[in-house]
Amino acid sequence: MIHFRPRHSLGQAFLTYEPMADALVAALRLGRTDTVLEIGPGKGILTKRLLALAGRVIAVEIDERLVDGLRVELGGNPNLELVHADFMDFNLAESRHLKVLGNLPYNLSSQMLFKLLDSVHAWDTAVLTTQREFAYRVVAAPGSKAFGALSVFFDRLTVREKLFNIEPSCFKPRPDVVSTSFLLTRREQPLYAVPDEPLFRRTVKACFAQRRKTIANNLVAGLGLTRDAAVDFLRQAGIDPVARAETVTGGQFKALLDALAAGREQG
Repeated sequence: MIHFRPRHSLGQAFLTYEPMADALVAALRLGRTDTVLEIGPGKGILTKRLLALAGRVIAVEIDERLVDGLRVELGGNPNLELVHADFMDFNLAESRHLKVLGNLPYNLSSQMLFKLLDSVHAWDTAVLTTQREFAYRVVAAPGSKAFGALSVFFDRLTVREKLFNIEPSCFKPRPDVVSTSFLLTRREQPLYAVPDEPLFRRTVKACFAQRRKTIANNLVAGLGLTRDAAVDFLRQAGIDPVARAETVTGGQFKALLDALAAGREQG
């Protein structure tokens, strides 16, 4: 057992409830041919289970104290590759067909999810745990209050499924919020193609920037369009200019991007 004082600056909260650890690992549906990337193994409650089921486990841990402890407890396992690194610096460029498991620090959840989104070629499935409200933003459907830019981005590239809520009592130290785990499965092909990824992300983020504003007003503020131009692009995409962004589907965002791209070429 690894004993030490958690670092608040790293957002450390360690899962201690064994049945929940079993459920998280089971959700990955592992076989002996699988390679798992574990983000933040902590004290190893999930790592031990992963090693019992998968062919290889790559565990990336930023805290050297935990790395030292894991080397003592699990370092003799030839199927474990223990990496002392910040996950945000971990290179996924050459990886393929990974399965990913991680309890993401609340203060870094967005950055880590975008890293996974940018490296979607590297993994097939991911079971992730974040703060409940944040998880709902990832898995939300159009029309719900939680639906936002993250929902659009992940829906285009993955099939999303909420798994279960995890109460604070399952962690030590006990967090102040409920956590939620969700499953992402990479689509074989994106739901729709976007020829200009930076423009796509900038456009979608602009649409959700002020949730109480209409989508036309957000485009004017976020992309520097005139109101007439914003209304015209939205109508070309089949979107009501006075609608709110949370009512717009992924296909409509794609159509809006096409209209904007065509307008750029003409301009």
